[in-house]
Amino acid sequence: MGRRSGAGGPGSRPGGPGPSGPDLDPGWVDRARRAMLLWFDREGRAGLPWRLDRDPYKVLVAEVMLVQTTVTAVGPFFSRFVARFPTAEALASADEADVLKAWEGLGYYRRARLLQAAARALVERHGGRVPEDPGAIRALPGVGRYIAGAVSSIAFDLPEPILEANTQRVLARWLSWPEDVRSTRSQARLWEAAARLVPPEGAGRFNQAMMDLGATICTPRAPRCLACPAADLCLARREGLQDDLPRRSTPTPPLEVSEDCVLALDGLGRLLVVRRSPGRLWEHFYEFPTVHLSGADPAGRGPGGGDPEDLGPRLRELTGVSLRIGPVVRAIRYGVTKHRVTLGARVASPVGGEPRPGPGLSAVEWLSPEALDGLPRTGATRRLSAWAAANPEALQLPTP
Repeated sequence: MGRRSGAGGPGSRPGGPGPSGPDLDPGWVDRARRAMLLWFDREGRAGLPWRLDRDPYKVLVAEVMLVQTTVTAVGPFFSRFVARFPTAEALASADEADVLKAWEGLGYYRRARLLQAAARALVERHGGRVPEDPGAIRALPGVGRYIAGAVSSIAFDLPEPILEANTQRVLARWLSWPEDVRSTRSQARLWEAAARLVPPEGAGRFNQAMMDLGATICTPRAPRCLACPAADLCLARREGLQDDLPRRSTPTPPLEVSEDCVLALDGLGRLLVVRRSPGRLWEHFYEFPTVHLSGADPAGRGPGGGDPEDLGPRLRELTGVSLRIGPVVRAIRYGVTKHRVTLGARVASPVGGEPRPGPGLSAVEWLSPEALDGLPRTGATRRLSAWAAANPEALQLPTP
C-alpha cells in the first residue's frame, strides 16, 4: 500500500537493496515444492480429460484450448476435438472449415488455425510426433513460452516453468509482489520465480498443482488461505495483503460499436448468408449480412452510417441482392477484441438481384437453416440462428 519504493533488477524487491524474495532461499523453495506435490496427489483436479494420459499431442491441444478459456468451458470441446482429430496427422490433413467447426463456440479462432499449423509442422519436421526438446516445441506455430513449458513438463516431466493466470496470481501472493502483474518487469520477476520453483523431478505434477491451487484455493477473490498447503510460505498472507494482490492497472473501457444485420428469408425458407474473406477478422466464417453503423470498426466493414434508409443500398453493394428491410426484431451484445458491439437484427425479404460477394466477402449464398448449422459461424450468427429457429414467425415481413 505505498510502503515500498525504488527498483532493482528483475529479481529485486521494490524498496530493497538488491535481489531478494523467498524464492532465493533454497529451504523455502524445497518446502514449497514438497507442499505442492503432496497437495496435488491428494487434492489435484481429477477427471480432466487431458489428464487421463500424458499424450504430448493431447496436452498440446488442451493447452492451446485453455489459453484465455476456462477449464469448465474447454472440457467437452477437448473430448470432441480429439475424437475428431486424434493425431497430429489427422489434424494436419483436415479441411480448415472442419477444424473451425469443431472449434465453434470456444472463440479466439486464431488458436484453431495456429494449432492446425502446428500439427502440419509436427508432420513435416517431426514425423507427426511432438518433440521432447522444449526449443523445438516452442518453434511450433502459435506456441509461446507458457505452452512450451506446459507440454514439456506435463508430457515429458522436464523441469520447464510455466506462468499463466492462475500461477501468476499464486506467485504474486507468495512473493507479495506489489506491482501491476501485467508489466514487463513483473512478468520477468514471476517467470524467474517459476523457474526457480519447478523441481527437477515431478515438474509436471508441480506445474499442474500450481494451476489447480490458483483455480480452486488461491482464487482472485476471497482466497481460501486456511485450506492452502502453502499458507505458511505466503508473504501476502503474512502481511495481510492476500485480498489486495495481485495488482492490475484499471483496464481501458471497451469501445462501443453499433451494427445491423438482416435475417433475410426467401420463398424457399432459406437465409441469406455471407462468408468473410481471408485476412480479415472471422475469415472464412459465415454470418448474416452485416453493416457497420457507428463507433469503432473492429471487423473492417467499411464506413458507418446509422440511417435505416442507407441500409438497402449498402447491403445490395455487399451481397448483390436487393432487399425489402423491416424493423429490428432482435438485438444482442457481444465483445470482440477491445470492442463491445450492439448488433440489431432486422427482418428482410428479397426483391431482386443475384448473390454476388462484395468488399470483404468470399461468398454470398441462400442456405437452409440446417445447411448453415453445419458450417463455421460467428458467435453472433449462432445466437441469432438459434433465436430465429425458435421464433420463425418473427422472420415474416408484413405484406406491403
